Amino acid sequence: MKSRRLTFYLLREEVEEFDDALDQEKASTSVNLAASSGVDGRFHYLKPKPLIPAWVGFVQPLLDGPLESIRSSSTSGLLLLRASGRIFALTFGYGRSLLDLSKIEYQFGLRVALNRIDPRQIRSLDTKTFEDLVVSTSTQASKSAELPTFGVDVSKDILRAVTGEPRDPEFAKRIAGSDSLVMSVNAAPSDLPSLCNDLLSAFAADDYKAEFGWIDQLSLVRNGKHIAALNDLLVAQLQSGETGSTHLAMPETIDWEDIDAFKIGGTRGHIYEDLDLDEYLHRLGDERLALTLENLKSRPVSIRFGRSGNFDKRWNLFQCIVTEQRLEEKLHVLIEGRWFAISDSLVGEVDQFVSGLPESSVSLISALPGEVEADYNARLAESEPEHLLKLDARIKRPGGATSGIEFCDVLSDNGDLVHVKRKSRSSTLSHLFAQGGVSATTFLSDGHYRSEIRRLIEDEVPVDTRDTWLNLVPAADETVSRSRYRVTYAVIANSDRDGRDWLPFFSKLNLMQQGRQLLNMGFGVALARVPIAEAT
Repeated sequence: MKSRRLTFYLLREEVEEFDDALDQEKASTSVNLAASSGVDGRFHYLKPKPLIPAWVGFVQPLLDGPLESIRSSSTSGLLLLRASGRIFALTFGYGRSLLDLSKIEYQFGLRVALNRIDPRQIRSLDTKTFEDLVVSTSTQASKSAELPTFGVDVSKDILRAVTGEPRDPEFAKRIAGSDSLVMSVNAAPSDLPSLCNDLLSAFAADDYKAEFGWIDQLSLVRNGKHIAALNDLLVAQLQSGETGSTHLAMPETIDWEDIDAFKIGGTRGHIYEDLDLDEYLHRLGDERLALTLENLKSRPVSIRFGRSGNFDKRWNLFQCIVTEQRLEEKLHVLIEGRWFAISDSLVGEVDQFVSGLPESSVSLISALPGEVEADYNARLAESEPEHLLKLDARIKRPGGATSGIEFCDVLSDNGDLVHVKRKSRSSTLSHLFAQGGVSATTFLSDGHYRSEIRRLIEDEVPVDTRDTWLNLVPAADETVSRSRYRVTYAVIANSDRDGRDWLPFFSKLNLMQQGRQLLNMGFGVALARVPIAEAT
């Protein structure tokens, strides 16, 4: 029998009727299954509508005659069937669009795949890192490999999809799992209920914990009262315009080169260059005060691709919100329209590390309202000119490099490498933390880079103080005494939160990763919040 590639979804346990699995806005045609098939189910499809491709309008002006009979069409098929008391959905073509995706079982395919894949035979991994922005990564190997090959950081990355070869070759040649499960099968259609029974058993197994237990660092919140309370916290903050722990991000990976613009429902067709929550709330004006959860879940977010002049509705606004909220002393995050509780052990580990970082030994002055980082750095250096040297925007290239690396914004005569960043949507803290790590690593390993910094000091620092700063930058052939230096992260932000809670959790997680690397290299690490002075 010829192998056929099938895509499976599992509906949540509370979905008991086939009609409940459907997107009610899609008027599909239904067909009952033949009694002789022995399968309890129903098939749905949408009749395809031929359309003229968008590129025809662009090419046509160049031609001396009309392009005729050029049409494209897409089909949508959905097979719903019952097995072991649960409803499964098999999609064909664009059949996924017929499903009510809020009713599907989260990570069904991922857990089946992880429970069946040989951990030494992974072909690809999709991960997401949630910080001040969402970073989606898809990594493929030219041949099957083990987890370390893919460079996954198990304490920071969230696994969203995996493809690999199962331990039992009779199960399938290759399987790919996310919310859905994609696999090639040799089974006849009448064997589908039996196959779904096997998939349900694989979904319930916990074999994955041996190699992939770290995926449980985020657990899906299922308690309806907790979800309602978390939604209420979010809506109240948006109504008040508070966005310190909330931003917008695309729920799926789309090549930014293809994206031309966005539209967000509720702002009368305004076109956005980016998914900017602050701009959206500003555009709402007084209507922001009446914002509801229903608004968030019903207002579409559309993309206009560069290759098309049309806006394509892809998600609702709620699915694009990334936020952190605390409920009953537990930290929760909203990702892709679902609430997750972060494991107490991970929260404790991160908070312990970040709270243990010392404050800056440099006396950091307050920032002024609206002050850009360059002006702040200049004022900071001028506040103690005998002890601080401004190096902001002095980017030097390591040996053989095509791009430059900034050593630090301000250097102290005690060896503090101060990196300054204003906490905002447009300049993310992940860049700040990475900058400190890259700078320190290059300073340590690249003699040419140190020579460039020394040349800068010789050219710009007065003779009477030059030696103080040259003594902090060893020559190319000299050894760097690592313990002499401390990487200091200075974040300009107003906050009334206690301790280090002015930093979002995922930013703290990123800081922990970068900070541990620096400490292992022998550098010191410090963290400070720079307050913003009140306007006069």
